[in-house]
Amino acid sequence: MTQMSHAEQMDIITKALTAAQAGDHQEELRLARQFPLSPHLAKAAKEIFGVKYLEGWDLSEAEAAYGKDWLDRENLR
Repeated sequence: MTQMSHAEQMDIITKALTAAQAGDHQEELRLARQFPLSPHLAKAAKEIFGVKYLEGWDLSEAEAAYGKDWLDRENLR
């Protein structure tokens, strides 16, 4: 699982908010993808948007919950 210090998290959040306020939504999304996506949200995104959507996201928590091959499997528990 990805470990970030509180200071690192706050730095990313600050930069993402600055990008959002400037209307740079690509940068805002790039920064947001650095945070681990929770397993239930990753699973829902896979079901709704497909595997390709999850490219670039930190999926470390979903891999810990579902196994490293979870994106390739049809059904999850």
